[in-house]
Amino acid sequence: MAYVVIPLIALILGGIVLVNVAKLSLTNRTGQVIERSRSIEAETAVLKSRLEREDASVRRRAQDQLGMVAPASDGLTYLDPAASP
Repeated sequence: MAYVVIPLIALILGGIVLVNVAKLSLTNRTGQVIERSRSIEAETAVLKSRLEREDASVRRRAQDQLGMVAPASDGLTYLDPAASP
C-alpha cells in the first residue's frame, strides 16, 4: 500500500507546484500587459495634446491668412440633396 501512496502524494505535490508556477507566470504576464497599457495610454495622451495644438495652429493660420472664420452654430443651414434640381 505504501508503494502506491508515496508516488501518489509526490504526484499531487508536483501538480500543486506546477499550478503555482503557471499562476506566477500568468501574474507576471498580466503585470507586463498592464504596464504596457499604461505606457500606451500616456503616449495617446501626448499625441492627443500634440494634435490639439496642431489643430489650433492650423485654425489660426486659416483665420490669419485666408480670413476663414468658423460660423456661429445658429448660422448654419443644411441643404437637402433630394430638393436640389
